Order: sequence, then C-alpha cells, then structure tokens
Amino acid sequence: MSPTLKHNTTPGAKIVQVAEGSLAAKAGIEAGDVLFKVNGHDVHDVLDLKFYLSEREHGCELTLKSVDGALRKIRLNSAYEHELGIELEEIQTLICKNQCVFCFVFQLPKKARKSLWIKDEDFRLAFLYGNYMTLTNVNEAEMDRIIEQRLSPLYISVHATEPEIREQLIRPFPGVKDDLLSRLRRLAENGIQMHTQVVLCPGWNDGDHLTRTLNDLLSFYPQVLSVAVVPLGLTDHREKLPRMDPVDLEYARRTIEFMKPLQKRFRAKTGSFFAYLGDEFYIMADTPIPSRRHYGSFPLLENGVGMVRKFLDGFSRILGRKPAGEFRGLRGTIVTGTIFAPILNQSIAQFNARFGSDLQVVAVENRFFGRGITVAGLLTGSDVLAALQGRDCGELVMIPSETMINEDFLFLDDLRRADLETSLGVPVLPTGYSPREFFMTLRNRHSKDFFPHAHPVAHSQLSYTLHMK
Repeated sequence: MSPTLKHNTTPGAKIVQVAEGSLAAKAGIEAGDVLFKVNGHDVHDVLDLKFYLSEREHGCELTLKSVDGALRKIRLNSAYEHELGIELEEIQTLICKNQCVFCFVFQLPKKARKSLWIKDEDFRLAFLYGNYMTLTNVNEAEMDRIIEQRLSPLYISVHATEPEIREQLIRPFPGVKDDLLSRLRRLAENGIQMHTQVVLCPGWNDGDHLTRTLNDLLSFYPQVLSVAVVPLGLTDHREKLPRMDPVDLEYARRTIEFMKPLQKRFRAKTGSFFAYLGDEFYIMADTPIPSRRHYGSFPLLENGVGMVRKFLDGFSRILGRKPAGEFRGLRGTIVTGTIFAPILNQSIAQFNARFGSDLQVVAVENRFFGRGITVAGLLTGSDVLAALQGRDCGELVMIPSETMINEDFLFLDDLRRADLETSLGVPVLPTGYSPREFFMTLRNRHSKDFFPHAHPVAHSQLSYTLHMK
C-alpha cells in the first residue's frame, strides 16, 4: 500500500516562550499553551499569527488550550506581535513525496545521518528562506492560503513545463495531478511573484524542451521574475536510480551558446536576461564569468547564479583598500571545492602579490559524496583531513563557512572544526560568507572570540549548500 500524502490541516501551534512583563504574560498565557485561533482564524504556525494579527490595528482575540487542557479565549488590547510577547514553535516542515530522478537526498551515502534524508516541500519555507518547491505537494487549502496571505515571492522548481517530461523528472506521488501551468497562472493572476528553477539534465529536459519551458515561463512575466538554469549534481551513490549523464566541458559550452539568443530575446522583452545559467556552467566551460551588469540585482545568489561574479568584484574592491603590509609573511592554507579552486587560486595569487603573504589554495576532492560533487558547501571534515594529511599548512587553515553549521561548526559527517584543529595542529578558521568577512577573519585570526557565524540551517536543507564557493 502506498503511503498517504499528508498535510498539516489541524490547527494549533505550541507557545514555546512568553516574554516577561508582556501582555500575554499578564493575561496568564504560559509556555506550553497551544494557540488555536487569532481573531477567529485557525492558526497553524507563526505566519498565520503574523497575518491575522495584521488585520486589526487595535486589540485581538486569542483562543488557546492551556497546559492543563482548559480551552479559553483571551482578549488583548494590542494586535502587535512584539507587544503580545509570545513565541511559537518552529514550523513543522511539510515533506516532499516526489521521487525526482536527480534528487540529492536519494543519492546520499548510506552512512549519512538520518536528518539528511528529510526532503522538504513547504510553501512556507519557500517564502521565508527561498527553498525551492515543485508545487505538486501543495493542496488547494494551501494554495488559498498562499494567495490570501500574499506569500510572495515564492521559489518554484519547474524543470520542464511539458507534462510528460516533468513527470519523468519529478515522478510525483501516485494519484497527484500535477497541473503546473494552471497553478502558476493562478498564482500570477493573484499577484504572487515567483523565482523559478530548471535543473538541467542532459538528454532529458534540454534543447527544444528547455526552449519551450523558458517561453512558457516568460508568458507569466512579470509575476515570474526569473529562471535559474542549473546543472544536476550526481554522486557516487545512485543505486536503483536511472542512468543520467553528467554535465561536462562540451555540454557546458553548448548550453552557454544555446542560451545566448534566448537571453537576448528575453532582455529585449523584459529589460533583463530573465533566464540565468548557474555559475558552474561558465567554470566547467572555462569561459569568463559574465559581468555584474549581466546579473542585475543578483536575485538568485543562493542558487549559485552570480555568486562567483559577486565574489570576484568584492574581493578586488577590498584588495585595493587594505594597507599593503597588513598580512606580510602570513603563511596558511585555504581549502575549497574542486570547481571553485581555479578562481579562488587566481584571487589568492593577487592577495599574495599585494601583501607579501604565502597563502596556498587546496582543491579538496569530495570522497563522502563522490568526485561528481565539486562544490565547497558539500565538503566534509574527513574530506578536508584527507586532502591536508601530511601537508605543511602554515600558520592556519581556512575552511569555507558553507561546509559548517551552528555554533559548534558541525560538518556533514559530524566532525567539528575543533576536531580538525586537533588533527592538523593549527588553528582552523571559517572563511565567512563574503570577501569582507574573509579579510576580517584574517585580521582577527589571533582572537579566540572572533568568528563569522556558522549558518544555523540544518544540513537536511541540502539545497542551501549547493552553491559554488
């Protein structure tokens, strides 16, 4: 029997904290109480709370179930969340039931920790954090809620607009009708803006299929704001999955040339290129990264579109501002993924020439997922140790911040930054998320109190780490 596709239809969100002295505290609301309604509307999460509070300027009515099980209504003389002083539990992630042929979760090694196997398909996370969703797992009530609460922009994984091609790629839950274009139209007609994505799979959704997809999405402009065309990632752990060809140098070059006339036409119509290639295409093709003007306001940075250009421009700008003698004589090692290493190596060569330092870039091969995974964000602590074993690392080692999360700087394989320091015998520093943070880290390298913060998002959100640096 197939599992049931479930949605969170039952209202109720637990209150985890009540601010001391707040209106809620004075009304006797306690942590552990469950909030069911605001002004007569069902509440499932913090987005409901914020939206239904915003309907009124003065006063609100809350319906709660106390820790002792008593149901009660409380009238408060404010509709401002910060004055109410209640904090709700974190959003309980809605799970994706698709069986996408390129899904990274299905390509995890068996030794990966359990939390990495969670696949999210949640319109709330799409709105809050830019997580991509296919729309196939969103029911009608949730569509209504997106429109009512104006959750915009959303991030939509399209991959193909031809139903048969899209079905082959995403393999939706049995019995689910995947009416993508009608749903995009409904969102667009109701003022919801969207950034969209195509994971390009050689021989599956490229060529004429890609042209049709981009033209279909252009028909929804300006509500569809952009399309990111990114290459699929293939690990060494694809047992029982269809055979798929990787993106190589020749394919990357063909794709860039294929996109040029389309982008020219899109720009004539919209004023922007509308459809953007992921940075990997330009690096794999050994082609110059487009200029800053190409990317406009850089709306798709987190999806690896324009990240390299942003880095190059930022690094060059800061390089020209720093005193030339600040890092003279500094020896160290900077690690990154194999795809970004040539670009980072050029930038660090400029750094060394200006400051008289001796920083070396080491391209780390991904052994945890496989050589086909080249981005730095999916490197593990054991990958780094294997690459640096027996090397003279100098005074310090710098690790891309994207590889680690939380205050203890945890890697995907459960090693920590402190573990690497013990093994390597030198300080291990996070690079930060920008050239500015990189320079600040080096400047404060002797301070034990200074570190760019590791990202708090759980590693189950693998899409966050699939970028270039």
